[in-house]
Amino acid sequence: MTYFKASAIVCIAALAFAATAHAEIQNWRLTATSYRVQDGFTAPAFVQTGNTFSIDYVIDTSAAPLSGWDNLFNRSILSFTLNGITSEASGYILAHDGLSAINVSPTQGRSDGIDFISFNNFAGKSQSDVASALKDFSTYAKTPSTDLRVDFGDKSVWAQPSSFVMTSVPEPASGWLMLVGAPLVLLRARKQGAAA
Repeated sequence: MTYFKASAIVCIAALAFAATAHAEIQNWRLTATSYRVQDGFTAPAFVQTGNTFSIDYVIDTSAAPLSGWDNLFNRSILSFTLNGITSEASGYILAHDGLSAINVSPTQGRSDGIDFISFNNFAGKSQSDVASALKDFSTYAKTPSTDLRVDFGDKSVWAQPSSFVMTSVPEPASGWLMLVGAPLVLLRARKQGAAA
């Protein structure tokens, strides 16, 4: 019976660690409607004036501020999906009074030519962590104080954001389900031990 208790405790501890290890990774969706295309640029259909599109970001909320820059969180954006294409990302979140930004570039070339995306918030407040910065962006997304620019080389498209929402926290759910079930395993082990 002691063996079963010890095993259950080790199992619970391992699952708790595994479940929280990914909890800092969050998925966020930005939705915006294009209102301007740079003169002389024939934009791809999905970003032509009047079209609404979404960008899905995978963000590491545990990213620490860059040394000497309290409000700049480098390498906080892991990937983004736009136009059905997912790209690993190089980018940062800036959370500063008067200008906050989520700036991202694909680490490799994309077939649609996108090479930089800048989501700007001109009304946010300085924040000391990524989660607070994301909440700020979420609060102000629908207001005129935000803007989105999608760059295709030296050509740009501008869009007005309409929402920025967290869509999911990947992976930990299965670990937590197993963790919730662990007491049932322990109870069953105890009953089997008592019957023996």
